[in-house]
Amino acid sequence: MTPKELEVYFGKGVSGTLAVPFGANADQYEDGIEPATHKMALILHGQGGHRNYCYQKLLAHRLAKEGIYSLRIDFRGCGSSADNADDKVGRVLTQDVEDIQDSVEFLIDGSKNPLKINFTLSSIISHSRGSVAMFLWALEQDELIKSGSPKGMIVPNLINCSSRFQSHTVLDRYPLHDEEFVQVPQMVLRHGKFQPIDIMKRELLDLAEADLSKLNDLSLDFSVLSIYGLEDNIIPIVDSSHFANVLNRGHLSHKLELIPMADHNFFGTVPIENEVDAEDYNPENLPLNKSNLVNYSSVVVDKIIDYLRPENELLRFLHVSKNIGHLSRWKQVEGISNFRDIGGWKLTNPRFPTRDPSPSTYYVTHNLMFRCANTGDATPNGLATLQKLGITAMFDLRSDGECARDGYPKDLEKYGIKRIHAPVFSKDDYSPQSIAVRYANLMTSWNTYVNVYDDMLNHGAEAYRRIFEYIRDENKPFVFHCTAGKDRTGMVSMLILLLSGLDHHVIAKEYELTTIGLKPDHAKIKGNFMKIVSKMKEKMGGPSDFEKSLGQGRKNFTIEEDGFNNLISSRYEAMLSTIELFNDKYGGIMKYMTVNLGFNEDDILKIFNNIVINDKVGYLEESFLQWSHRNSTGPNL
Repeated sequence: MTPKELEVYFGKGVSGTLAVPFGANADQYEDGIEPATHKMALILHGQGGHRNYCYQKLLAHRLAKEGIYSLRIDFRGCGSSADNADDKVGRVLTQDVEDIQDSVEFLIDGSKNPLKINFTLSSIISHSRGSVAMFLWALEQDELIKSGSPKGMIVPNLINCSSRFQSHTVLDRYPLHDEEFVQVPQMVLRHGKFQPIDIMKRELLDLAEADLSKLNDLSLDFSVLSIYGLEDNIIPIVDSSHFANVLNRGHLSHKLELIPMADHNFFGTVPIENEVDAEDYNPENLPLNKSNLVNYSSVVVDKIIDYLRPENELLRFLHVSKNIGHLSRWKQVEGISNFRDIGGWKLTNPRFPTRDPSPSTYYVTHNLMFRCANTGDATPNGLATLQKLGITAMFDLRSDGECARDGYPKDLEKYGIKRIHAPVFSKDDYSPQSIAVRYANLMTSWNTYVNVYDDMLNHGAEAYRRIFEYIRDENKPFVFHCTAGKDRTGMVSMLILLLSGLDHHVIAKEYELTTIGLKPDHAKIKGNFMKIVSKMKEKMGGPSDFEKSLGQGRKNFTIEEDGFNNLISSRYEAMLSTIELFNDKYGGIMKYMTVNLGFNEDDILKIFNNIVINDKVGYLEESFLQWSHRNSTGPNL
């Protein structure tokens, strides 16, 4: 299958191809097709290359199958893009970095791209010289973030294929010290046909002077995958180890993949002429190129796709976000699962940043707001832990029926804690209509969660108001929970963090942490789940009709396995979709606070001042993620 592709032209003359996920143009639940996300991958080529050479096109099509959009570009001076800014100088790295920045702005601003989507730029995948430009761009953005500028952007996944670390080794390939050396001819694809162009001396000198030594200070917000062929005859293979050493800034911060028998562009080096050659040099029976060399592109793409899988991204985020300063974000509370502090995140664009004119860094207040799953099984030791955390209030978001079924701690007052029942849905409603909205959408796919969360935002205003009133008036540590600590709890966390001004993508990743936190409760949740499913099957026409409606054409879909796995998931993409709906429907958090929850501007400012702290000392500085995929100078809804 070939995804829909759009040819685009933007910036100072950059030409590119947007690949649209299959799920955006077909039945998104068809077997093997993932629903389209708003994730975007930017794909960059190397010296003398273009957007469709090597593995780039294959990668774009594989990403489309995974529900991820991609943009692969021709740098200026290459492919179908405009000429270099200065023909006598050639293609220099500052120009490449400009092209990357223009690509980023084109993607994250829906008013600039033809799909009208504010994409989440989740990865940049680059080859050779393109990787050098990618790293220089990332270092610039990291510097902006560290200086407190709201313009800095962080892309959490950087993928480096065959890049040069020791820039001076360019001198080993070209006689750049020879005063008579002016240029070197090279055959490249230019405007649809291969033709000779001259690579200027200044262009090569510029590449030889690139400084990547500062990569060891790159924030942990950037994770890097490096892929090299062991038979690379362009880049010294030792450069792969240099990248591994300098980018190993913490657990899972860098991964190195080596492909035996592959060269710089991931082809074999020995032509396959017979079966003996194939046995020795192509044991995996990979396809051959026109020169009968093994094409390792599919191997490269497999490694990239695996690195970008949601579960692997979540694992990297978990390790980089598990501490607030020197304290664990996750709290071990006996009898309660999925217990964590939602504070401590650094704010690059706080909602009210001018309340203190002196230089400071803003964070979501830590040790104030905690989220968790059902508290009904909390032990005396667990309740004593809550007391040690200073918690004085427990907001229970469950319905009357859930509280009766699963219970709640009866002796909280003994520990100085007040239980406040603030149900999002006060009564259990097992009508077919209610079941379809509140349960079926949670079992169908992460992509249908937004319908459930829309219902919660509509029905839960009174519960949310009570929590914000507590923050305004009491400003003491509290915990809020539902049954799993995932959906209704996730909505409360989303509203609080949106009001703080936290980047949408951190909010979505914080929500996704529940995938980890909920694992101890899976067996219990499944038991209750099967009881609900039994009731639903009775009310909605029997098992076959109900299962078919949830499966949406997917082969071998079962409620017991697929439906349950969807129910317990907390996909990052589901929260991003919910925030987008929230902003479109309610006009953003400020309007929701005033129109739907009834607070005035003074109330909102007081709440903000309690959920945000400014730290002039900077003792928390190095422990927090600083994500900002979008240009945060845009609308702050």
